[in-house]
Amino acid sequence: MKKQALLVIADGMGDLPNSELNGQTPLEFAHTPSLAMLASQGMFGNIHPVKPGVPVGTDVGHLAIFGYDPYEVYTGRGPIEAYGAGIDMEPGDIAFRGNFATVDDEFTVLDRRAERINVGTEALAAAIDGVVLSDGTLVIARALSAHRVAVVLRGKGLSAAITTTDPGTAKEGHKIVEPAALDASAEAQHTAELVWELTEKIYPILSLHPVNQTRLINRQVPANMILLRGVGEEIKAPKISSRYGIKGACIAGDRTVLGIARMAGLDVFHKPEFTAGFDTDFMAKAELALSKLSEGYDWVVLHVKAPDLAGHDNLPQVKVEMAEKLDQMVGYMADKLDLDQCYISYTSDHSTPCSRRDHSGDPVPTFVAGGDVRRQELSGFGERYVVHGCLTNMTGQDFFLTQMDLLGVVPKLGA
Repeated sequence: MKKQALLVIADGMGDLPNSELNGQTPLEFAHTPSLAMLASQGMFGNIHPVKPGVPVGTDVGHLAIFGYDPYEVYTGRGPIEAYGAGIDMEPGDIAFRGNFATVDDEFTVLDRRAERINVGTEALAAAIDGVVLSDGTLVIARALSAHRVAVVLRGKGLSAAITTTDPGTAKEGHKIVEPAALDASAEAQHTAELVWELTEKIYPILSLHPVNQTRLINRQVPANMILLRGVGEEIKAPKISSRYGIKGACIAGDRTVLGIARMAGLDVFHKPEFTAGFDTDFMAKAELALSKLSEGYDWVVLHVKAPDLAGHDNLPQVKVEMAEKLDQMVGYMADKLDLDQCYISYTSDHSTPCSRRDHSGDPVPTFVAGGDVRRQELSGFGERYVVHGCLTNMTGQDFFLTQMDLLGVVPKLGA
């Protein structure tokens, strides 16, 4: 009988010893009997998302988890956000990730996230979607989660070799950056001019929009600008579905992850209760994952963003709570699955230590469990517990191939 596989991704769960947790990491401190039980039923270890000592972004970490070499395929965050927004990029397009922001008449940034606006963003994006620039270049805009937005330029002679308009994190009080070419090409110079033209068009359109008029009445700051960053061209990479002949599904609340999965050829599934925050519905995700396995999907990926947020906000106790909720979710699924027929794997895209409040280059606890998987002794689950495992020092790309090999879809190298 053909086997299946379930992969659970705990975004940013990896961490460092924390004084608030008696010198343990959140994963070590948390009560996670299901993760420990499953890890003991297979191979485990601390794997490097891409390379030892290299901190990676969510986008790069997930590219590796989905089997890609980021050094070969990564062109920027913008194209991934475009995929996540449901935009089908075409050759020659360039894409940006953007923030709805608040600026004054002089284009000084007053609030980089417009108070983290999360209502009315679809209407604001729709007001920019379809704008045509002076040379005929079409602007495509789609709202993402909260204050985020994907923007694609579609026209002739565009280049991603430009700087972008976002002055950077915590740069309130700084002016929007006028784009500049990063090489001597006419295409780069022209594209930089187009992006500035778009920026100048965005301000009056959004300033006069009913959503912002309502915000002003309610004494909220207007979302009257889109700060653009993460520019990149279409990502050219083979789809997992065609390369390995599998049918895959991805369940997530995070649009970046959904975008990478869609780019990789997986069917993506999202519901309103699948947030990219602490309030995500763990059990609803579990039920949907089980449903997709019952429908015959070969590889089902279930993503949880919450641990990463706790790391960025330096909330070790909340990270422990998220680990325990995730463990309950995994235990629920494990009770309903047969390890002789369905492998269960777990990993993270990167570490987000609470003490650092940002991504680090530390390896992440990982396992793959199954009835026919090699096993080792294990006394608990977390960074220090799995250090002796046979997966230690693998990369995310290696771990992807390990799962595919267990499914029997990796072609033999050589005769």
